Amino acid sequence: MATYSHQNVTLRGFHWEVSSLTFNLATGIVANDVGKGVSVDTSGPNKVKLAADGDTIIGRLASVEDRSVEGTKIGAVELQFANILPIKAGSVVAVGDTVVGAGAGEVKAAATPNHSANFVAEIIGTNAVVVKV
Repeated sequence: MATYSHQNVTLRGFHWEVSSLTFNLATGIVANDVGKGVSVDTSGPNKVKLAADGDTIIGRLASVEDRSVEGTKIGAVELQFANILPIKAGSVVAVGDTVVGAGAGEVKAAATPNHSANFVAEIIGTNAVVVKV
């Protein structure tokens, strides 16, 4: 992990409260998935799943709330953020890339960059600092 001082700039850890919405979560999502990329799950209304291979990332999972007593699981999804997403092992992601799902909420570089979707601002270890606004 990179070392930072007052002389460094990082975009890691920014979010916009007004762009965080509650969604229904797909079966199998657990608290350990917080911080992963999510995509639209068409199996139900207002539902997201962990980003699968090639999926468009619509947001970053911010929380998980198991309401199994009510028969549901919900979570907050940051639709705009500048924060880390895990890079799939063996994938090469570089500053300036656009990322898409790589499976299990991890990311990989998109075949063609689309900076209106998102862009990688920094690489920190096995994570990409992704900006999605």
